Amino acid sequence: MKLKIDTQFLLDLCVSAFFALFSMKMLTFIIPLGVTRSFLVGGYKAVGLVLIILFIIFSVSWFYNKDFKFKKKIELPKIKDFLLLALPMSPVINYALINSEYLLPSGLLYLIGITLIFVIFLSFILPVLFSYFASYNILMISGLALSFTILSMPKIYVGYYLLGDRFLTQGIYLIFSFAIVYLLYLFDKRLTYLTLIFFMITGIFFNFLNHTFNSSTKVQKSERLIKFLNNKNNIIINKKNVYILSYESYANLETHNFYGFDNSDHINFLEGIGFKVYHGIYSSASASEGSLSKTLDINSNIYPPYDGPKTPIFKPYLSGNSFSTDIFKSNGYKTIGLYYHGFYWSKPIGWDEHHPNEVVGDLGGKIITNSIFEGNFRHDVFSDYSSYEDYLELKKKYLTSSEKQTLFFTHNKWPGHSQNSNRCLPNEKEIYYEGLKTANKEMKNDVLDIMNNDPNSIIVLTGDHGPYLTKNCMWLKDFYETSEIDKYDIQDRYGTFLSIYWPKDILDFENNIQMTHDIFPAILSRITNNNNLFDELKVERRLAWDWEIDVTIPGINVYDGIIEGGKDNGKPLFDIRSYNLDN
Repeated sequence: MKLKIDTQFLLDLCVSAFFALFSMKMLTFIIPLGVTRSFLVGGYKAVGLVLIILFIIFSVSWFYNKDFKFKKKIELPKIKDFLLLALPMSPVINYALINSEYLLPSGLLYLIGITLIFVIFLSFILPVLFSYFASYNILMISGLALSFTILSMPKIYVGYYLLGDRFLTQGIYLIFSFAIVYLLYLFDKRLTYLTLIFFMITGIFFNFLNHTFNSSTKVQKSERLIKFLNNKNNIIINKKNVYILSYESYANLETHNFYGFDNSDHINFLEGIGFKVYHGIYSSASASEGSLSKTLDINSNIYPPYDGPKTPIFKPYLSGNSFSTDIFKSNGYKTIGLYYHGFYWSKPIGWDEHHPNEVVGDLGGKIITNSIFEGNFRHDVFSDYSSYEDYLELKKKYLTSSEKQTLFFTHNKWPGHSQNSNRCLPNEKEIYYEGLKTANKEMKNDVLDIMNNDPNSIIVLTGDHGPYLTKNCMWLKDFYETSEIDKYDIQDRYGTFLSIYWPKDILDFENNIQMTHDIFPAILSRITNNNNLFDELKVERRLAWDWEIDVTIPGINVYDGIIEGGKDNGKPLFDIRSYNLDN
């Protein structure tokens, strides 16, 4: 069909732009604070400028077209056009498939129902009101494009940014989805229906395959574990309680000094009661799931295909199905896993006891729906629906328990890291510093609870990764050249805190601990008859996963504590360190 650029078409464009502006402004009062609302705020301003230009052009055309008459007729949607829902609902169905472990039938119904109502209102009901002056079809497709862009926001957020600009990428999604669907619709409606249905089906198919692959990933007793258990020297002979307390994004001394934070009083407190503080420690992963999994499994080579830090492949290890937990269970230990929310769980659960007992229960649909509209599946979204006070009470209960031969593992929420929006908040460091004070208070209470109740135990205090406070407060790919990335940017993402209390009857020898993944090798080498166990179990000293070396710090790696690539190529990652670099 030949597209005629006439006065009515210009009016259609004007009204369509006004419709988009009105919808965006209206949604800023409804959509929760986050990535999507930021886009809508910037979007309605940009659309407003476009509207002014279109109105001027329309006014000129109207002035010269004396025969032009306003349409003045309300139009209603056609039943067949509801097939176009395939476009905006396709990302929703894919989110449901990927997150199926969090969705009960009621939660799935909530997710589909709320998003479907949103799309129908924005794409079919609201356009009716504006169709008095303009083509209903162009308004409907405007609503579909806007709905599709909003519901695709979590995918856009973690994807590739055109020219490194997220807002530009979001705008391209909106413009291209509108243009492609509108032109197809003008050319052949049936072809448009078939194209969008095909688009939805292919997305579901590929996500189903990917989800099936990840779901089928099982953590099985490996030859490595069997070999370990068959060595009599590896039997645990000094069966002390072991407490592993992980604090979210807790950085170490040198990195805190770089930020301008003085944490020396807390370090002095720990050293004053017998803890050894290890300096210059780092993880091979820059997100909690990867870092904690590699520590539990004593394996830095756990990494999935390139699909972002929240991959479900890590969850079996976090659920207690790991090399270290199997070792302790095989030696008669009771293993306990405690998190402050259920995001980390996947069945089967390997811990002998775990909390929370449910992943999210009936809240799954609400959590995922809110995350979609927020525009980002935040790392801490589950904490919005969890009681931290309950977590602290449970933790205190376990830390003051009289049970023997237990391995206790927990991960908290403080100090916390940046909000990962690719833009540092003006007070980002101040927020972290307040979180650090909270973490120090919690850590002090944790330590005193254990030492007053179980002073002969092994206590490990550790971070999982850095707080992301430098540059753009997020991963650096597409935003910074490799030559711009220095050692503090690497510390900021990988550097962690580590302090261990070794009871007096534990043999005191140096293991040259360098990474958080050395925690269990160091412990096992001291409570078995195998003094060489640390060297046998220690992980490879490098960043192994392509997400880390291609996205978080693109073009850079760390080998044996030495930086390879970037502004500080060839220099040690840390100047203040407790280990030797030549070992």
